[in-house]
Amino acid sequence: MGEKITHEQIYDRLLDVTEEFAENGASTFDVANVMSQFVTKMAFDCAPCSQQATHLLLNAITTRIEHNHEEQENVN
Repeated sequence: MGEKITHEQIYDRLLDVTEEFAENGASTFDVANVMSQFVTKMAFDCAPCSQQATHLLLNAITTRIEHNHEEQENVN
């Protein structure tokens, strides 16, 4: 068996796919909308329980909010 794919490799490959969608005329909003629905469905389908799926999704949202807040503090 080969090496396990890393978090960064998965992320990079997803970026490649979203770029392909854009090249084929999809708007970034449409891609984000479909991907958010896909990720939500995947989280609830793959997590052992709804509570863990919710935690996973809320953790991702919280991380992004904290990142935005840090960027804003660096600007000010």
